[in-house]
Amino acid sequence: MLYHILGTVSAVAFLLTWYGLAKQIINVEKLRESNQSSTQSLSTNQFASSFFAFYANFIFGIAIEPFSHYLVWTRFGALLLILVILFQLWQDRRSIPTGLILGLCATAMVIGLCSMGFRPYPSVAKLGANSLMLIVTALLIQGTLHQIIVVRRSKVIGALSPALFRSILIKDVTTLAFALTMPIAVAWPLIVLNGASVITRGGLLVQMKMVGEKSGEKNGHKEAS
Repeated sequence: MLYHILGTVSAVAFLLTWYGLAKQIINVEKLRESNQSSTQSLSTNQFASSFFAFYANFIFGIAIEPFSHYLVWTRFGALLLILVILFQLWQDRRSIPTGLILGLCATAMVIGLCSMGFRPYPSVAKLGANSLMLIVTALLIQGTLHQIIVVRRSKVIGALSPALFRSILIKDVTTLAFALTMPIAVAWPLIVLNGASVITRGGLLVQMKMVGEKSGEKNGHKEAS
């Protein structure tokens, strides 16, 4: 019973992540339409690592028994939205690395959807899903740290949406609570990934707040002078 209650809470809270991602897409489009740098301060590394963090949860939800609708369909929506953001980054920058990342993520999405037809996964595939969670945890940590460095160096938030990372933080906390309703032997990869996300995304939000306050102080001094 608790599994379904917290699963529902987690899924509803995840809608905030959809909202945050949609807002990020809208921010980029507004800047593009006003002929400004539409992807300023956005790290392709960060959004690629976010994609694979959601993807790992997506695959984990497919791999476990029973199939976790709470994990799979919420992450499916987020994966589609991040693909749109990665396309925007490629559209603005037209760089080969960004195009390769976009292609890799799109291919992974197709493979993940096709894997539903091979459930239940054999033991070796379940081990692979757990290994993927650990690899993606490392990617997520380095991707978020890279985004923090980008914000610190540029000293501006640019097109980066604070609402997106606040919603992701809420999602991570509710997913952690949901994971704790499962046996630890099954849920530990989910706990490790989302725990790492809470710490690193929390650090990014603090950095964005500090940069935003400094920018506000500078603007205030300019107006005073």
